[in-house]
Amino acid sequence: MTTWFFLFMACAPPSDEAPVAESPLLPLPAPRLLRRISLDLRGTLPTTAELDAVEEDPSRLEVITTSYLDSPNFDDRMVSLLAERWLTVLDKYGVEPENYNLPDDQHDAYAHAIGEEPLRLIAAILQEDRPWTEVVTADHTMANELLASIWPIDYPAGGSGWVPARYTDGRPAAGVLSTNGFYWRYVTNESNKNRGRAAAITRLLLCTDLLGRPVEFQRGNNLDPEQALRTEPACVTCHATVDPIAASLFGYWWTIQYNPYEMERYHAERERLGTELLGTEPAWYGQPMGGLVDLGWYIARDPRYNRCAVQSFAEQLWRRPVGLEDYESIELLREDFEAQGLHPQALILDLLKSDPYRVGEDRSAAPREVVERLLSPGQQRMVFAELAGLDWTEEGYTVLENDLTGLRTLGGGVDGYSVTQPQQSPGLTWVMVNQRAAQAAAQRLVERDYGRQGANILTVPIDARPGDDPFETQLRALHWRLLGQRATESWVADIGALWATVDSSDGDAEAWEAVVEAMFRDPSFVSY
Repeated sequence: MTTWFFLFMACAPPSDEAPVAESPLLPLPAPRLLRRISLDLRGTLPTTAELDAVEEDPSRLEVITTSYLDSPNFDDRMVSLLAERWLTVLDKYGVEPENYNLPDDQHDAYAHAIGEEPLRLIAAILQEDRPWTEVVTADHTMANELLASIWPIDYPAGGSGWVPARYTDGRPAAGVLSTNGFYWRYVTNESNKNRGRAAAITRLLLCTDLLGRPVEFQRGNNLDPEQALRTEPACVTCHATVDPIAASLFGYWWTIQYNPYEMERYHAERERLGTELLGTEPAWYGQPMGGLVDLGWYIARDPRYNRCAVQSFAEQLWRRPVGLEDYESIELLREDFEAQGLHPQALILDLLKSDPYRVGEDRSAAPREVVERLLSPGQQRMVFAELAGLDWTEEGYTVLENDLTGLRTLGGGVDGYSVTQPQQSPGLTWVMVNQRAAQAAAQRLVERDYGRQGANILTVPIDARPGDDPFETQLRALHWRLLGQRATESWVADIGALWATVDSSDGDAEAWEAVVEAMFRDPSFVSY
């Protein structure tokens, strides 16, 4: 097959007669905004009917958006989104799948099951719209058949896939803070003594980065580490907060590192080791507590917890850090969040209505800046699965969701350890990954649809040629469905010329592959 790569980068220059807006942030047109919302909430594109509806009546956006919260894809998409912040999905953990005698084709499923466990619990709270406090107070976890086969989990009889389940080792109820997946990602050692875990908890749940605080030491300080923790002001200030939290986590203290039995179970008999090893009683910012059994409730009552939920969702949906200029907006969102009973779906809907989310162009920049975000590897995986039925795997690994044999970080994703922020602008490896994914998806789509009854996307008759009404109708339908934009006459002519060139040498099926691949690589497809 002759491979054709066309990237259509044309951007219309801004009009000198553009209307003056009160805000320098110009919102996306309704169809493109719906496309953004659908990709963020479901990981898939809106239907043609939905695009038609909001083009005709933009007020339909709210109704359609709300319906997306009931999508069967919503929880999978939330897991993918949450993984970018919680960083629990790794390719490898301290205990290898070989320790559980899992076959090679289960290694990828093993890693994802472990890393997704705490995220599945959060996603279930989101999907069922339960109060956000349950993230740290729920009395159960989420488990699938694989986790139930290797860990002390009471998996419901007749259950299938990810369902609520409970550990059988006597661990306290603390939501995500009672999941193995959290502690297998945030490990500790003899010198750290759970302090790194305490810092992860405050970062994720309070948006307080203890490890990012500036620390100044006196010149010539020769104190040994243990003495410094008790006497050096720069150390004492931080450790007065960290150590009492760390002292509550010693039920997850492993005396033998990388031992499956040690790591998979909660050790209630070790809870008091925190007081002995750290020299402090468990406490939450000066409030004494009984240990992990109380930790979730103290976090849920901390006023920073609700604000952090708002801030973290804002950062992920706005695809940028929240700054001081956003303070008033975040506070208003927090007030609404609390007034609505901490139900997370209301918060998500409020964020989707906000100006920073809906912006498509920033007129305050010189030159004007188009404000769009890249599809993540997880979104590309879901989009190509829905459009083309493509599940890109190699040796049992999902190519866009791992790095051992896959291309996740090369494609702009997060690996949970070395790469902790998603890519925000195209790069060389990102282009190469997108190219390969587009080729595979285009080939699969044409093989499935072209010339076949019941075709899903490509419904054009096999005898249609450039200039024919059915041919141009198909091109316009593809442009609308895939990009959420109406095709221009010049685009129809250019893409028709591409089709004709490939058809003359390789035939009509490969010509359609070239057209679909070009659209899958179009900047308006890979951004949203």
